Amino acid sequence: MVIDPGHGGPDPGAVGINGLRETDVVLDVSLQVAQLLQAKGVEVLLTRTSEVDVDLPPRVALANNNRADLFLSIHANALSLSRPDVNGIETFYFQDGRSRRLAEAVQTQMLRVAPGSPDRGARPGRFFVIRRTVMPSALAEMGFVTGELDSPRLADPAFRQRMAVAIATGLLNYLVANP
Repeated sequence: MVIDPGHGGPDPGAVGINGLRETDVVLDVSLQVAQLLQAKGVEVLLTRTSEVDVDLPPRVALANNNRADLFLSIHANALSLSRPDVNGIETFYFQDGRSRRLAEAVQTQMLRVAPGSPDRGARPGRFFVIRRTVMPSALAEMGFVTGELDSPRLADPAFRQRMAVAIATGLLNYLVANP
């Protein structure tokens, strides 16, 4: 399985309330997800393990060339700092079927640890990393770094740990249901 912490290095991704940087949130959560899965005997490859820039094609190539059984790209969403009212969790998939079920499994678990955060759904998306990978793939948005509800949570290490457990649980649930 490949876990893809979005952005990195000179690309901080979204920058939200109080300067919260997407790259810092997603790398922390992704490293924890990988550790949790490895502890359960799952072989995990990460597209990055530090603050480095990895372009999109190498992320896809890592998954495709290693014949990964699934791919999850982890992100934090953003709108404008002038729209702190927009919050919520969503997970994207490109093609229906196994990728949709993967997105739904992850989405369900993320919502469980974020009470009150709007469910923006598991829905189709055309992001490069989920469009070009050949295995079931999803892109998870753990909340808005610009949202008044989501941002303080994403800045909280304890919440990020709960989110990592939720994502790992969603991935494991998917693997059990789709051997």
